[in-house]
Amino acid sequence: MDDKIYPTYKIAKLAAILEEQGVCVDTFLDGTNLNRNDILTNSICISQRQLIAAYRNAILLSKDCGIGLLAGNRLGVTDYGLYGYALISSATLREALLFSIKYHQMATPTVRMSLLINDETGISAFRMEDLIKIDSLYQFNLELQFGLVFSLFKEMAGPEFRFMEVCAKFDKAEYYETYAELFDCKISFNQPYNELKFSSDWLDKPLLRANSITAEVTKELCDQTLIEMRSKEGMTGDVYRVISSNIRGFGQEEDVASYLNISSRTLRRKLLAEETSFQKILNDVRSQMAIEYLQNSDFSIEEIADRLGFSDATNFRHAFKKWTGRTAGSYQT
Repeated sequence: MDDKIYPTYKIAKLAAILEEQGVCVDTFLDGTNLNRNDILTNSICISQRQLIAAYRNAILLSKDCGIGLLAGNRLGVTDYGLYGYALISSATLREALLFSIKYHQMATPTVRMSLLINDETGISAFRMEDLIKIDSLYQFNLELQFGLVFSLFKEMAGPEFRFMEVCAKFDKAEYYETYAELFDCKISFNQPYNELKFSSDWLDKPLLRANSITAEVTKELCDQTLIEMRSKEGMTGDVYRVISSNIRGFGQEEDVASYLNISSRTLRRKLLAEETSFQKILNDVRSQMAIEYLQNSDFSIEEIADRLGFSDATNFRHAFKKWTGRTAGSYQT
């Protein structure tokens, strides 16, 4: 919770709304160890603990109980930097949503997201599960997410986009009118899941600002950024660092566990708690190192396969196509 790896844009939006309500920004930031300049710069990263402190202050200080919805709806793709540009340049909404789930760690994740597609009904659902796990922040956290997802969907698909239904697990909000005005669709409370439902017809429509070149470049940069972020965190970070230091020597789970002086079972358990696995980390490191070798070295594909611990070039080519959706040869200059 203390790893400072997340951007400040959510706190900045909350600060702006509270300031409009007459709340001093310094008062809002009390207990966060941040000041106004910190939240307005891209050079400062915050921890989840700081974000939680800001959320608590926002709930306490706001004159509008629906501040989570309002703040979320003010967020746009430009607030998300590289992650946002990758989203909006995706070819379709389906591609953008799958990208958003895979790279969500870059966007200060406070929920776990999943996309459910029902081919029989033609209805898709974007489901969210709370990750903060603090009862007093639960509804606020989900409402902020509802607002920002709606804002992003409209920015990507067009202003005419609407959800078919907003489903919330919690009780009906006293500020129901804010929901009705914002979403202009059916609002259901006390539901089994927190979901935003929409017609599956939207999934494969071209996005307004789709750009294959921009999407490709930003995705590659996001891959690198994600590895850099993960290298700073818990057991996941330890494993990233160990594998990256000697990928051929630490290509097996048992070898890494031994180096870290823990059992393989303990390693798997700790990685699972951080929502990853040894194989996923290994694939991430291999993918990024492969791209670097292909673009910035004179190594043959056979040499790269050997350096990354593959038994032969064929296996490497298959794995690379699975990781990136492209052939290894297409990356060579």
